[in-house]
Formats: sequence, structure tokens, C-alpha cells
Amino acid sequence: MIRERVGRLFYRLSYAHGKPNWDTGRAPDVLVDVVRHLSPGRFLDLGCGTGTSAVRLAGLGWEVVGIDYVPSAIARARRRAEQAGVKADLRVGDVTRLDALLDDRRFDLILDVGCYHGLSEVGRERYAEAVARAAALAATFLLFGFRSIPASWRLIGAPGTGTADVGRRFARWFTVDESGDVDGGRGFGWYRLQRTPAEVPEAHI
Repeated sequence: MIRERVGRLFYRLSYAHGKPNWDTGRAPDVLVDVVRHLSPGRFLDLGCGTGTSAVRLAGLGWEVVGIDYVPSAIARARRRAEQAGVKADLRVGDVTRLDALLDDRRFDLILDVGCYHGLSEVGRERYAEAVARAAALAATFLLFGFRSIPASWRLIGAPGTGTADVGRRFARWFTVDESGDVDGGRGFGWYRLQRTPAEVPEAHI
């Protein structure tokens, strides 16, 4: 619990004092490649930060919802969307408690760049079920996470993830595929998940 609080403070301060080093200003190549093969639908960006990916997809005709718990990041994301002349629903919220934020909407494409790998065990379980409820049948879920967390990040409670963890947590409702998108040399990787028809327990909001 203390580590999670320290982690949240770290992210808030990172955005308060300029541009965090993970905010590249570019939508991930993996996302761009996937979108090329999809018709616009609903897109959910979990931990959307300053809205780079959310605004990119809104500009391509997607109906976009972006969620981040750092208010200053969402404020920047909203400014980015306004400057780009696109419409996106950008909200301050907790990704482990999605059900209260999404109004029963279902999404065709979901993105997480670095949220899941920092959650506690309890948070991961809540998150996985909520993502499964939010995903439309056959939806694509793109998940990026560190497999080996740098020592400095461990201090803020980011335990990391890996193939076994992702499979154990999500395989009840998704097929899980690394498909060569894992950069083992630098200790992080992409996972592509596809929603199956399996039922998810009802939310207890």
C-alpha cells in the first residue's frame, strides 16, 4: 500500500515538473501497425498520459476514451485534443475501477502502455476483470510492460510483468500472443491479446 502511494506521487510529480521521459510524443509503432488493419470503432487508452495515442486515433475517426489518474496529464491531453481539433473523452480515473467510468460501453481496441506492470496483485485482478468487461467480442488489447523493472522503479512499487503473469491474469478471457514484439534485451515487451466469448464476473462497484 505504501509503495503504491509512493508510485502515485512519483507519477504526479513527474508530470508536474515537465515532460516525463516516457512521454515520447509519438503513438507506439505497434499501435499504428494494428490500426492500419482495423476499421474505426471505439478505442480505450488506459493510462493515456498527455493523450498522444488518444488524439492520434481520434484524428483517424475512432471514438476515444482516455483515462489517467494524474489530473495534470489529463489537462494536457485535453489541450492536445483541442489543438488538434478532435473530440476525445479524456477522464481522470483509476484504471483498476473502470466500470464506474465507462457507462457499460464496449471497446474494439484497448491500449495500456505501462499501467498494468506497476499494479499490485489486488489491483491487477480488478484491472484484468474490468478490461475484460470493457472489451467487445474479438477486441484487440495491446499491453506494454517491463519484464525486468529497473532498480530505481522498484522503489515506487512497480513489480513488472512477464509472459507467465500476463497469461495467468488474462487467459480466462483473452488469447495472449507475444508474436515477436518482445524486446527481451531491454527487459520490456508488447503483448497482443484478443477477447474471447468467455463470460466475466459482474462488477461490484
